[in-house]
Amino acid sequence: MKSEWVVVFRTDNPIEASLVKGKLEDAGFPVFERGEALGKVYGLTVEPLGAIEILVPSHLLGEALELISGEEEPESP
Repeated sequence: MKSEWVVVFRTDNPIEASLVKGKLEDAGFPVFERGEALGKVYGLTVEPLGAIEILVPSHLLGEALELISGEEEPESP
C-alpha cells in the first residue's frame, strides 16, 4: 500500500523546521522537507516563498502530531 505524504508542520523559520524534522527522524519517522527553491535563492523568509513544510506518510500523521506537540519530558538529575 502506497501512503500519501501530508504536512505535519509548517513554518518560515529554517531552524525551527530543522528541529522538528530532526525530532521526527530521531523517533524513526520517515520525513520529507519541502520548501520553495526560489525563496532559498533570494533569501526570502516570509510566506509563501519562505515557507518550509515537514511531511510524513499519512498513516503516521497522528503519531507525528502527538510527538511534536507533546510536552517535553523533564530531564533526570
